[in-house]
Amino acid sequence: MNVELANYLIGLDKYIVESGELIENKNIQIESPVKLKFNLVAQEDPEQVFLVDIKESDKRALKISIHHQDDSTQFGLLRVDYYSRHKNPVEITDTVPEHFKPFAGIFLDEYPGHIHYIIDGYTPLAWAIPLEFDDFQIKDVQNVNDITSAIIEFLNKINLKTKMHFTAQMRIL
Repeated sequence: MNVELANYLIGLDKYIVESGELIENKNIQIESPVKLKFNLVAQEDPEQVFLVDIKESDKRALKISIHHQDDSTQFGLLRVDYYSRHKNPVEITDTVPEHFKPFAGIFLDEYPGHIHYIIDGYTPLAWAIPLEFDDFQIKDVQNVNDITSAIIEFLNKINLKTKMHFTAQMRIL
């Protein structure tokens, strides 16, 4: 997987598909911990199939990711993590963008969230930068509204065209 292909795949307009049908509108009940999966297809390139996986751990870590799927493999294309541990590769090649270089070889634990991208010459999603240094708008998640906003931001970033309608179930302590 290279950056050019990853950008092409992320840029495709995508729809949720259920039982072979494209879904124009989808109602989602957000419950804690959040666990959602959606299969997506791109109408303009129907050979491309994707999986969005949204998981929240009992320890409040939240991962939102999209994977490209082919016959036998999955390749991560983009992932946003909140309150999750990640260490970037130590080695910097000439393919690493300048704004990633200050984070080489370090854990991103001091930041509430980070975003993983494809970098040529590295395994998919090996590199991440803190959300505060990226244009992803939701920098932190503290409650169900933030989680919903982060999911919506991610789905917009990957060009999901299915209209999503979220309702949240309140956690009773």
